[in-house]
Amino acid sequence: MSFGGLAVETFATYTSDKWSSMVHNLARMKAKETLLQLSERAATGIGEELAGLVRASSDEIPNVSNHKRVDSQWVYWFRNQEERDTLASFLKATPLDQATIFNIAPQDKHATLAVILREPEIWIGLRIAPGALVDRRNLGSKLSKSWEREALRDRLRELPEGAQVGSEGATVPTAEVTLDTLAEMTERLGDKEPTWLLGHAVASADAIELGPDLADHVGRWLGVLAPFYRWAAWTRSNDHIEATKQIQEEKAAKRRQATSYQSGDKVRIVAGLFSGKLGVVENVDTKAQVKVRVGKMSVVVSGHDLVPG
Repeated sequence: MSFGGLAVETFATYTSDKWSSMVHNLARMKAKETLLQLSERAATGIGEELAGLVRASSDEIPNVSNHKRVDSQWVYWFRNQEERDTLASFLKATPLDQATIFNIAPQDKHATLAVILREPEIWIGLRIAPGALVDRRNLGSKLSKSWEREALRDRLRELPEGAQVGSEGATVPTAEVTLDTLAEMTERLGDKEPTWLLGHAVASADAIELGPDLADHVGRWLGVLAPFYRWAAWTRSNDHIEATKQIQEEKAAKRRQATSYQSGDKVRIVAGLFSGKLGVVENVDTKAQVKVRVGKMSVVVSGHDLVPG
């Protein structure tokens, strides 16, 4: 189905009295489908800007990952599964306090280029939540350098009118950003600080009035903001925290652990489907994968998922 515009009812789906109610699941499912249609059309023509990223959407039903309330619907683009797996060990380091223990949704762990529908508005832009540890630390390290702050200031000032940047609840127009502003923002990129964002909001009334043309408006903003996602998000080629070195060291440690086992060793599997099972090593390959006989079957597990039995 093609995108035909948004209605008053679409935004009304996210009034605060409905956030935790299962009664409104069907309405949220319809709103999600509409937002997916909007995002699909908006992404037409900006394939190059979104290349290498994957699209996902937030849950429309209250559950543990959204703290049992749905105050908005997201469609977003972020790093692919292979890259997310690469960063898994870093993200496990998220502080387990009351505020963050259930921040397990992907958009809470990774920088995202998002389109977000909530009661008062449609929001388009880059978001880096407190749980996106790698991306926040990478951006903070990058902005600790004066020349990077100068480069970002100049690029921000070139954005169209309506763009805002800063911590959630404390954003400023990008045209007004100074080096002092960016220095203050850098200090607010710690794990406990609010979400860092750069984007543009369209009030619900204006979004409704635009009708199907809203998709073109969203697409233009995604196109101009996508380069800022590339600039900020961690990658192997945009590594300002030496994460690549740590990843390589972890892989080497896993290989060393795996190759310490020999055929006939008794082991216990400590992760995955066979966690807790005892087995016997049959062989070890060069990629730190160990073939273990468990009962009458053989399974292949990573060497770091084994302990001596």
